[in-house]
Amino acid sequence: MRCFTEASSRLDCTLVARWDEEYQDPWLIVTDLLPTQADVAWYAMRAWIECGFKDTKRGGWTWHHTKMEDPGRAEQHWLVMAVATLWVVSVGGERDASQPASTLAALPETHIARTGNKGRKKARKMSCFARGMMLITVALLQGRSLPTGRFVPFVWPTFPEVEWEASNQAEREKTYP
Repeated sequence: MRCFTEASSRLDCTLVARWDEEYQDPWLIVTDLLPTQADVAWYAMRAWIECGFKDTKRGGWTWHHTKMEDPGRAEQHWLVMAVATLWVVSVGGERDASQPASTLAALPETHIARTGNKGRKKARKMSCFARGMMLITVALLQGRSLPTGRFVPFVWPTFPEVEWEASNQAEREKTYP
């Protein structure tokens, strides 16, 4: 499909749509992936990715306070932040994986703890990054050996496979303003 009519902003793309019964509005996502490569479930990870940016910049390593201008020093600093991020996420992720599944099912439907959980089996209350930072800090303050952590596989989100039929070229070439 082609979005936008102006030559300077024209975009050949794929429109991916998903509308489940429990949601008021559909997801309409424009991507540069081919229809057979795109999966709208990946977009659900956007919030997770945005939180990762927050951890790297303001909320975690406070990159914005460095005021570095030398690319060589910034490169070294980013390498240290990348390794440290792997460490704290592995520590927090290992602990997160060992937490018991949520017991929300045992609560009445109107209980306040149910709001926002949308029936998830295991609602995460703290990011793996924040949990890892907390566990490492506590170990340091208590003079204990530092935790090493491990990576626990996470199920990649997917929706049921869609059979893509080869639509005619004219339909794919349509331009939407």
